[in-house]
Parts: sequence; structure tokens; C-alpha cells
Amino acid sequence: MDLAKKIDAQKYKIVFIVEILAFISISFWAALMEGPTGGVFGVRAFNFLGFEMNADFFIFCTTVPLFILITFIMAGPDVKLFGTLATGYCIGIILEDFFWFVVNPYYGVQKFNSVDAIWLVDWIKFGDFEVRFFYLKNIVGAILLWFIFVHNSEKVRKLVKKYTKIELK
Repeated sequence: MDLAKKIDAQKYKIVFIVEILAFISISFWAALMEGPTGGVFGVRAFNFLGFEMNADFFIFCTTVPLFILITFIMAGPDVKLFGTLATGYCIGIILEDFFWFVVNPYYGVQKFNSVDAIWLVDWIKFGDFEVRFFYLKNIVGAILLWFIFVHNSEKVRKLVKKYTKIELK
């Protein structure tokens, strides 16, 4: 592998790591905002057209995707970058959720379970061990996104060019 390809590969790893660190940082301010109430209990929400939109909605459905979009807009249409950012989002949102328990002094990792975290309703039990279904779903999504858009980026570029005549990086 020549030097240019090595530098290019490192660039995507750095973007992924920075994105993951940003998600972990969100867990700190989410824990500060939610405090002892846990989850969204006691946290204000807006009602818009019959939909309740709380802070989690604004963080994960608007703010974070917009910040991710800034990177994509500045770099241009880059298949590998899209795959890296989308994979980072899937993994980052899992880490944010878990680290909320790590950093929240009212909970801690010992309360990361279906008994204490009653606002989280998607637990799957494996004997005494339980994990959120959301985690498993996101891990599968991250693997698929990485495989399609990062590992097979050249094939995606060729397909897009063939059917749309658009050149991607």
C-alpha cells in the first residue's frame, strides 16, 4: 500500500474515533440534564402535531445528523466517508446510551438493567445477562453499513456511476 492510501485510510479512522468521542460526550450532558429522573421522566418535551418531542429527539434526530452532514458536505460525495459516518452513528448512539449509566451518579452501571431502567423497554435476556435489543439492531446495522459503503466502496462507486453517471470519491 502506498503512502497516499495509508494516509487516506487513517483519515477515515480518525473521523470514526472523533465521532465516537462526540457521542460519549453527549452522555455527560444527557446525564446532567436528566439527573436522578432517568431517561426522559421529568424532562420537558414539546408537543408538535400530536408528537411528543423531547431532548433525545432533538439530539439524535436533528442536531447530531446535522453535524454529521457538515462533514459530508465539506468533503463532497465520498462513499467511504458516508459509510464511516453512518457506522459511527450506529455505534456512537449505543455508546452514548451505555455511558449515560457510567457517568450518571444517580445510576451507575449496576443499574443498567430492565428493573432499574424502566424507561428502556427493549431488553433481551440471555440467562442472567440482559442487553437492549436496540444495541443488537445497531450493531447489525453498523456491520452492514461498513461492509457495503466502506469495505465495498469501489463497487458502490461503480454502480452509482453506471446508473446515474455521477462520479463519487
